[in-house]
Amino acid sequence: MAHMQTNESIARPRCVALVDDEVQITQALQTLLSLKGVPNSVHHSAESLLQALQVRDGQLGLQLADGTQAEVQAVVLDLNLPGMSGVDLVLALRRLQPQLRMVMITAALEETLQARQTDLHGVTLLAKPFNLEALETALFAN
Repeated sequence: MAHMQTNESIARPRCVALVDDEVQITQALQTLLSLKGVPNSVHHSAESLLQALQVRDGQLGLQLADGTQAEVQAVVLDLNLPGMSGVDLVLALRRLQPQLRMVMITAALEETLQARQTDLHGVTLLAKPFNLEALETALFAN
């Protein structure tokens, strides 16, 4: 008799969540991640990501466009988002999964970031326009 595995015992793939309201940015990031073989999920607001997230055993998950369930490996987000700000999204994600890797991309002035520096502790900051190698390092370096 064949042994059937349940979905609970099969490791879910890992993905990167992209949160930016600029379509050109999300398309470029999707292309980069696809070339690296990394599944991703695009959200144009913080609220969209938070609504789509699932939490299981302290791990964040998302349903990808193809219906696959994936663990969130990292989140790339913009500082200036419609509705909830990028900094407030960082704080919300930390409450859900404290060790989640986050990369914030922004064209904001330094004063804006300095004012919220404590909230952004542990978040990699990349200034727009950013180098793709810097993004890769922020996402995939151990």
